[in-house]
Amino acid sequence: MTTNGQVHEVTFGKQRIPFSLEFRDRQRLAISVHPDQSVTVAAPDGRSVEEVVERVQKRAEWIVKQRRHFEQFHPLTPPRRFVAGETHLYLGRQYRLKLVEDESPTVKLVGRFFHVHLPNRDDADKVRCLLDDWYRSHATEIFARRLGVCLDAARSLDVPEPEIIVRQMNKRWGSCTRAGRILLNIDLVKTPLYCIEYVIMHELCHLKVHDHSPKFYRLLSRCMPDWERRKQRLESFVL
Repeated sequence: MTTNGQVHEVTFGKQRIPFSLEFRDRQRLAISVHPDQSVTVAAPDGRSVEEVVERVQKRAEWIVKQRRHFEQFHPLTPPRRFVAGETHLYLGRQYRLKLVEDESPTVKLVGRFFHVHLPNRDDADKVRCLLDDWYRSHATEIFARRLGVCLDAARSLDVPEPEIIVRQMNKRWGSCTRAGRILLNIDLVKTPLYCIEYVIMHELCHLKVHDHSPKFYRLLSRCMPDWERRKQRLESFVL
């Protein structure tokens, strides 16, 4: 019996490539290389670990190239401290925090600043919570509008309007469920609108083709001819 989340390893030349393995109810094996250069593998239930490792080994050269691609965006942004003057992203632009002592907690976007009003300017946890609530509220509204744009642009998909669920996701910008819902990472609202549209269109196409086969990419290219440029821009965002 295999436990999900186990770490395995392949090599390419002298490079070690550790990867986290999960087994899921899916048809194809998926290998993902993330901006922090970590590698995750989702494999269909019933596959043996040995078979998965062999498949990953065959893709080792591609994995190394992807990790090198992400190297240009390092070092990654250090953890946010939620203090005055710190920059935070919204729709691809940077805004500085301005903390204002006020008994009525609110967040407002004013010019190039996030004005965060709260009783204690030194309460970083409260600043974080207020910003998280602000991001979630705006993400929900913006994602719904961009979904409409994408559905209009890809009427040939002929899919019913899916429910959008906004949540915090560690390794993905988005995903879809077998029930036809689309899950979007709340942090996606920090990227430009055309990146948001790319992720939504990607998931809409998955409602028709559930894997990353050539058929899927043909469909995505038909619905969004410039998806590769959008994807490359999205990958450059280090949150």
